[in-house]
Amino acid sequence: MKHRVLIIDDEQSVRDSLSSVLATYGFRAASCSRASEAMELIRKSVPDCVVLDVRMPEMDGLALQRVLAQTAANLPVIMITGHADIAMAVHAMRNGAYDFIEKPIDDEQLVASINAAIDQRRQASSAGPDEQSLLARYELLTDREKSVAEMVAEGYSSAAIASTFSISVRTVDHHRASVLAKMQATSLPQLIRYLLRLLPSKP
Repeated sequence: MKHRVLIIDDEQSVRDSLSSVLATYGFRAASCSRASEAMELIRKSVPDCVVLDVRMPEMDGLALQRVLAQTAANLPVIMITGHADIAMAVHAMRNGAYDFIEKPIDDEQLVASINAAIDQRRQASSAGPDEQSLLARYELLTDREKSVAEMVAEGYSSAAIASTFSISVRTVDHHRASVLAKMQATSLPQLIRYLLRLLPSKP
């Protein structure tokens, strides 16, 4: 059975492109341009996964994601975002979104994320390493790496982190790469998922 994916983005070209890509990979894709349409479609038939743009008219992706977390609690949501929206995407992950992917979207990354989100929904045991394993990895970080990791988990850019600690962006990127390696994360979103499981949420 083909998995059903709902694409929510106000740009027609993005919806058409992603629908075509997902069809190539064997998904059944539906799409809409705004939150009210999305909620109507989901009420009629809950998809297996939602791909949701951060910036939309009427109700933005963050607000819609919060609504979906309350009305369709187990529905995986993958945020798609421009570079400037990473802090908002991290906020969405704190509220239950599965992943975020930066534009321009890499087809294989999107498909892999959708498959992983659906698998995790179907089988909770696929959520990844347990907290004890993550904590052991986290304890390998230096104090500065832990500070950088905390700011990464809050959605701060390398430039903002560099300004906070009065160091160069290159040094921040070096610390972040070290954090990725020690936490055994293969991508920034995966690292953030790990960190959100370990670090206390800030209001």
